[in-house]
Amino acid sequence: MRRLLSTWLPFLLLLCLGLASLGIPAVAAELPPVRHLDTPIDVNNTILRNYRQLPGFYPTLARILVKNAPYKSLEDMLKIPELTEQQKALIRANAENFVFGEYREGASQLENRINQGYYG
Repeated sequence: MRRLLSTWLPFLLLLCLGLASLGIPAVAAELPPVRHLDTPIDVNNTILRNYRQLPGFYPTLARILVKNAPYKSLEDMLKIPELTEQQKALIRANAENFVFGEYREGASQLENRINQGYYG
């Protein structure tokens, strides 16, 4: 195993450096395509599964957004400390798919907004 690592490690390092010098990213960081929804998502009262309609949101980003609701605006949503720059860019790109309805406290417990118990 050690020999294998010592043989391949320099090769992989040179490959990454070569790609970087050519301006070719080693890993593509493109955003998924934006899907325009007929009915926007009310980010303050939605359940986790509704984010499945938007490429790149479900489950990780959707969980972060549901867990940190309510929001007053898109700018308020982008202030979540645990968001990466790519996640923020994805949220901005999908801004027209969100509405910020009045938060209905007690209407749905957080656990039910994250896991509605659909096991099928």
